[in-house]
Amino acid sequence: MLYMPAVAAFFKYKIVYSVIVLVCGNKFEQIQVLRQLSRHGLRATATCYPTVLDQMQTRLQGVLYVAQHNDTILDQVKQDHFAIWNKWLVVSEEIPGKLKSMRYDADVVLLNRLQTDAGYLTVGITANTTSLASSAVSFEDVYAHPGGGSSRHAWAAWAPAGGLQLRHERDRLLRRLDLKRYPMRIATPIGHYDEAEYGGSFAQYVLDNSMPERDSAIRCGYGASALILEALNAEEMIVQVQLWSTVVGNSTSMMTKLADGTSELSGSTLRMRTDRIERLDYVMPIWPFIVGFTYLSERESSSNMFVMPFSGAVWGACAALVLLLALAQRATAKAPVERDGAFVAVVATWLQQDASAVPDGASGRMTFMMLSMFSMLVYAYYSSAIVSALMAAGGGGPTSLRDLADSRYALASEDYDWIRYLMFDVKTNWEDLEYLKRKKMTSNFYQSTERGMQLVLEGNTAFHAEYNHVYPLMNIFSDEQICKVQYVHTVPEIMSWVTTTKRGQWLDVFRTAGGWVHETGLAKRLLSRWQVKPPPCRAALLAERVKYGDVAPLIVLTTVGFIASVVLLFVERAVARWKGFTNVKSIHNDSGITDDDDID
Repeated sequence: MLYMPAVAAFFKYKIVYSVIVLVCGNKFEQIQVLRQLSRHGLRATATCYPTVLDQMQTRLQGVLYVAQHNDTILDQVKQDHFAIWNKWLVVSEEIPGKLKSMRYDADVVLLNRLQTDAGYLTVGITANTTSLASSAVSFEDVYAHPGGGSSRHAWAAWAPAGGLQLRHERDRLLRRLDLKRYPMRIATPIGHYDEAEYGGSFAQYVLDNSMPERDSAIRCGYGASALILEALNAEEMIVQVQLWSTVVGNSTSMMTKLADGTSELSGSTLRMRTDRIERLDYVMPIWPFIVGFTYLSERESSSNMFVMPFSGAVWGACAALVLLLALAQRATAKAPVERDGAFVAVVATWLQQDASAVPDGASGRMTFMMLSMFSMLVYAYYSSAIVSALMAAGGGGPTSLRDLADSRYALASEDYDWIRYLMFDVKTNWEDLEYLKRKKMTSNFYQSTERGMQLVLEGNTAFHAEYNHVYPLMNIFSDEQICKVQYVHTVPEIMSWVTTTKRGQWLDVFRTAGGWVHETGLAKRLLSRWQVKPPPCRAALLAERVKYGDVAPLIVLTTVGFIASVVLLFVERAVARWKGFTNVKSIHNDSGITDDDDID
């Protein structure tokens, strides 16, 4: 007995609207099943031949199988058909034998036969559901682990009143994210590793960050794969290969290991290409290096250089404080010369020039102290920012490939295989790159990185390379030259990925774990470990452009001081008035004149 509303609810939850019903036998019953599924909005096909699944591997597909006595349909199903893109619903009391060795990513749910007060109903398929209105249907998740076989677990239930209710969905997800120390192979190119030269094992070499300029792509890619397997509680195994992506002859490269399934993850990153997409799947983007042109740009003077160090909000706050402090200086002044020169005194002190003497009185001195703090804001922040702007390189150089092609700079490039064969020695559909090649490429375009840095040092050449290769060579630059180094990037970061087998059974859990590595910040820590840092421009370290948030505490303190000085002014005047009243009364008493002594 099969209750079609429960079946339809299951496939709709799996976002499947096309169902293949694997069943042999009575044609009339098959037609009834298809009609019932159609009434619930599902397109269905009934067949006795599972080879039809070969045509459905490029889209999400639902498969309904009803186990019957001496049925051999499942034995004819290929292993790859038990994969995440096929959503299986198996109607059976026990796990069929074929499902005990299926793929890890198989999405198979077991539907128990309906149990009513009369016990189990007859085996078969029927559209008669009137007597089942009060029945509940239970679904069980079939979990297949390569090391432990298949097991069944409670997952959901369906009832006419409440529909499909997921009771253990979280448990189902967690089961698939725990590989229980299952061994996973990481195909890792050896790169520049030489056991005699290094004096340690290859596993030690890929974890050694004492020389990040060598094989950083291998170390970063292997580190990302190791983090993915650690998150999945799997055991990693390094498989050493000689090359990255060579497929000529009988070469054993990282790409061939992944393509034939003899390794599960790559131990280095590969850039995304059309021919590779047909053989590999991409798990996690990670980019340990940047690629592009490096050149020295002469600083150009700027008419707004003395405005840029402060943002507009900071300039506005400074103007408001000048007015407030000028009013406070004028209000607290005792001498006319102090009152008349209040605004000039504020501006003079702000510019660190010789201002008037410290005013008399507590409120005037408080105002002058706040004024001095305000001048520190401008002098300390603004002056250091101006020095940085003067010392650091200006933005007068080219910032794009087309601008670089039209500039005075000659071009040279590192003779690196993928740069030569994928960028400059082939025609691309990248218009700016083709424009640059037509205008600038010469017969001596390819140079070594050492020679390239010498050309950059001369100031008339832009050199193209992976920055990890050129940063260590910048020790020949002076600090003034370092401050003039500019870059034009050519390869986006998203191009480099950790890879795995095409449509492999581990693809989804790998991608889930790879996303977790990024979300937790572990990917950034991994990159900071293997990226070679460019030498800093020490002049530019004096200060960055000042934002309002940088000076807000000092502005608040100045404003509080202004308010305190006004309050103190009122206190001073009250005290002075009280003293004046006391003095008048004392003089009046000392004169000896009273009302009783009035003389007519």
